[in-house]
Amino acid sequence: MSPISFWRMASSRCAARLEVLESFDPHRPLTFSSGCHAAIVAVDPETGQVEVLRYVIAHDTGQAINELIVEGQMHGGYAHGIGYALFEAATYDADGSFRAASFLDYTIVSTGEVAFTPLLVHISTPTDANPEGFKGAGESGTIPVPAAIANAVEDALRKRRADAVVDRLPITSERIVEILGS
Repeated sequence: MSPISFWRMASSRCAARLEVLESFDPHRPLTFSSGCHAAIVAVDPETGQVEVLRYVIAHDTGQAINELIVEGQMHGGYAHGIGYALFEAATYDADGSFRAASFLDYTIVSTGEVAFTPLLVHISTPTDANPEGFKGAGESGTIPVPAAIANAVEDALRKRRADAVVDRLPITSERIVEILGS
């Protein structure tokens, strides 16, 4: 039995005639944004507090429709990533119930932690996977942040303890004190 195309199947089920006026069939249907994030942090070894001193996002989202919206995506992604890296922990009790019943019990990032604005470096390399050269922008602002923060924190901790390893998130002040004390 030979495979049937979607077009042939759809047209065989339709009483009215199907007609294509225009179509787009990319040779490579997926696009990927790319970028690099870098962080410099200060860590108080006594309290375990982390302060982001400098953060840079270099990103290539192809041809931007609206650069202001792309900047908003990067800034929002940065805030989301900081929350995941330093504050947000989904914990469950022995019965499997979520321990944080509300935002009173679940620590999220606030404006104080993200008052620092990251430096954005825009690169525009249009993709050939679509006629406009667009690439995604949402994920590239969020996904690298926890890794960049974890690496910067680990680098800072190794000034005090050469074998310090940040191996899980969130990197709470209690966790930092534990790493330095172990």
